[in-house]
Amino acid sequence: MKQILFKKLGLGAFSLLFGVISRPLPCNAQTAPAPTPAAAPSADIQVPEVMISDWRLFGVDPDLARQLRKRLASSRTVLIKKWTQENLASKNLATFADNSPHKTPPLLKKFASEVAVSANSKPAAVGASIVYEPVLCRLADRYLVHLGAADAVLGTFRGSVHTSFDARSFEWEARDPARESNLDDAVTALANRITIPGDGKPLDNSALHVGMALAKEHTRRDEGSAMCALTLMAQTLIDQQFTVVRPWGNETLGKIRNTLGLPANLRRPTRTLVFRWSLPRTPKSRQTRLNPMPLTADIQVAESVLGQPLPNIPETGWPGQVGANGQITLTSSNNAMMDFLRQERAALSLAEAPQVAKINRAWVYLDKGRAYGLEMDDRLVINEGPPNYGARVKGHVVGFFGPEKKIVSPRGFPVNEGAIVFIRKGQGETKIGQTFVFDETVFPTTYPAGGK
Repeated sequence: MKQILFKKLGLGAFSLLFGVISRPLPCNAQTAPAPTPAAAPSADIQVPEVMISDWRLFGVDPDLARQLRKRLASSRTVLIKKWTQENLASKNLATFADNSPHKTPPLLKKFASEVAVSANSKPAAVGASIVYEPVLCRLADRYLVHLGAADAVLGTFRGSVHTSFDARSFEWEARDPARESNLDDAVTALANRITIPGDGKPLDNSALHVGMALAKEHTRRDEGSAMCALTLMAQTLIDQQFTVVRPWGNETLGKIRNTLGLPANLRRPTRTLVFRWSLPRTPKSRQTRLNPMPLTADIQVAESVLGQPLPNIPETGWPGQVGANGQITLTSSNNAMMDFLRQERAALSLAEAPQVAKINRAWVYLDKGRAYGLEMDDRLVINEGPPNYGARVKGHVVGFFGPEKKIVSPRGFPVNEGAIVFIRKGQGETKIGQTFVFDETVFPTTYPAGGK
């Protein structure tokens, strides 16, 4: 009886399954077609000239953050009035996006309504829009108030200023309503100090974009946050005219871009510094002050295009001198990190064409690669020699290499990221030190002569 029942159930299940499979699937159950490439963004996308996001807190006790809630909102209003001349309720990113052809995703409506924007707008381009974001963080016996300005298109820093307060005094004043204007005054001073030089392009004409990250984030009540130390390091590099990719806030910029319908053009770092900070603890005595503030960092370096590790920078002391205005200045106990970055800035100069650093039969190794702008199958020609010499020596990019090749450029620096070019015409005529440029010939060409 059990066997007969099992056979009937098995036959029925098989018939049901076969019947479902044998019938054509309904339209709403068919496999979705392959996704099509995203349409190119419209050339008339408008972006606000200025956007002000909310405060970002690192290493701040939750109880203190609750006590500071109204004071932080009040000081952010100072920024909004300076750059928008309007109230947040009358002009924000959500209302700005409603007047654009791009439809804001519903999940971003709440976020966009909290981002203040200026009434002026420009076509989306590098340097057209600035995002201001205030940061409050704890570092040892100081609270740091930082104001950063980032390019909305690239995500790189355009400006950075800060000040700091004694931690015990800051926490005591947070509970005193009579001192509510102190934070407003500090933010006002930062807003007046910050400057946005240039047009958004690299100030040093180099493809070096410095990225920074933490090997380990730790937050202690008596030490503060390692991210706060990274904030000071970012400003140190900005002051040295390096192009710095903002190490925080990518999710904010991503939401802003999605709200406005901007393409994903955020700048990727070409060299990444990974910091492992040793932070000093707050002295137990109220009379003891950490000045200079003893900071130490172990720095690992990575070539970000191919992800290859580079030689680590020795553990370095970065004592922070606290000035009369509360500004903390980092000074290095050795020049290893700055020397490395200056070397890489020169190596990735956009003003110099790639040079031949090594020759292996028909393959030549150039001292610049993808960070410079080379891509697979790019056609290159020699940029020197007698007339029409470049037309006799041609090649195309077939690969890239990293520091594992241990190749040194004729210019004197180790090549951490370069390109391999196969010489398809003029083999045997290449020499170390020759430069290659892009082949401007237009294909397909007209017979018998090539066109441009």
